[in-house]
Amino acid sequence: MKLADKLYINQVFLNTSFRNGGIAVWWTKKRFESCRFLNCDLSNVLARGCQFTDCVFKGGKLQHFSMGGRTLALLRKTVYVGCTFERVKLRNFGIADFIDCRFIDCDFNTAFIAASFSNCKFVGNVHGCVFCGPQYNGYYYMNRLNYWASNKGKLLDVDFTEATLTDVAFRGGIDLSTTKFPIDNETDR
Repeated sequence: MKLADKLYINQVFLNTSFRNGGIAVWWTKKRFESCRFLNCDLSNVLARGCQFTDCVFKGGKLQHFSMGGRTLALLRKTVYVGCTFERVKLRNFGIADFIDCRFIDCDFNTAFIAASFSNCKFVGNVHGCVFCGPQYNGYYYMNRLNYWASNKGKLLDVDFTEATLTDVAFRGGIDLSTTKFPIDNETDR
């Protein structure tokens, strides 16, 4: 399905494929408000400069969905406010802000390199991921332009108290002072 408009309000996308036969689909400066993406295939979609407010992503294929712009040209941050991600695979976060979002039983297995999280809650298993902080690392950022355009891996008032953390790392000087961890998990601070 091709999205031609710039604004979508209260739309329900059910079992919808946004794929384009393996060719990248660019969503640039699109706004989604109170939309539901249920069992959708967002493979090869690249969100650049978009805003998702009070949206729900449940099931479906998001592991090849680039959640924030990260190309050398036109670096654009995508913002997710009040969104819920439930039982989805998330791999390509790119340059994105997540504010007041909930992640429920999601499959991450990724490095959060240029994404920031503020007032977010993680519920269920959080496995195989790295939260990267603001210290420049060429391996993660590829070049200084990506680094300066990124959110520099911030965690502000993030709640993991209802999550089970396994094989999760916090690197690169990430500030954990406002992060809440499960009582039964040990963390190296």
